[in-house]
Amino acid sequence: MEPLTTTGGFVKHTDYPRVSVVISTYNRPALLERALASVHAQTFTDFEVIVVDDHTPDEDAMYAALEKWDKAFTDRGVEMFALRLSENSGYQCMPKNRGIEQARGDYIAYLDDDNTWRPDHLAKCVASIESDFSTDLVYSRLCYHIGDDKAREYLIKAFGENDLPTGEMPGVPWNPTRLSFANYVDTSTLMHSKGAFWQLVKKDGFGWDESLRRFGDWNLVWRFAVHGMRGKLVDDITVDYYWSGDSMQLTRPLVEIPVCFNYAQYQAQKAGVDILSTSES
Repeated sequence: MEPLTTTGGFVKHTDYPRVSVVISTYNRPALLERALASVHAQTFTDFEVIVVDDHTPDEDAMYAALEKWDKAFTDRGVEMFALRLSENSGYQCMPKNRGIEQARGDYIAYLDDDNTWRPDHLAKCVASIESDFSTDLVYSRLCYHIGDDKAREYLIKAFGENDLPTGEMPGVPWNPTRLSFANYVDTSTLMHSKGAFWQLVKKDGFGWDESLRRFGDWNLVWRFAVHGMRGKLVDDITVDYYWSGDSMQLTRPLVEIPVCFNYAQYQAQKAGVDILSTSES
């Protein structure tokens, strides 16, 4: 992988913001514009926007969308800058790592390019994570929507006509043990401190796991948990999640199942112990 190249003249770097918003995107400039509009509409004001393009083929279309919103954010007094990977990585983990490497905020908030935030998302997440000194990450609730006919076809095949995953999802309080069996924290609902992320890098040697092709968000949050970092639910709907026909969540085969051990197993794996042989003996 060659070094990142900038897409346009969006790098400014002046004051340090409280929150860095990291958006990874690929080949969906219209949806990216919708996502950026929701970031622009935030009632919270102390943030920057970092967009990382995973080498969209139509660079001109992506540049036009970014240029438009760069002006809109500048008029609002918010800095935005954009990066473009020199080749497509195939998944969200590498773009998010590259975005965080450029982040100046105390907190990192994520928004996938096909989802949107409600105007109070950042305000509620910042208030929650700053309400005590022991919280490393917070996450809110979301509402599912079917974004297009292709997504509806996939969902009907998977769930049936009468059980489509739509509407408001209940919140699940922070429970590290439960993360070993299922993920209940979506990327677009998540905010964590930048310090917690770099602690993760120090302990594991990486942040988002770039070897994965599915379940990157589950893997990240689970590793926060096994390292003893503390999370907290923001029990409000602040994210609108759109099922899209080209979403990897629907189209990519379930060829990767995240390996989520308990903490002792995880430490043994890091030490090079053959866990399966040990458990069978």
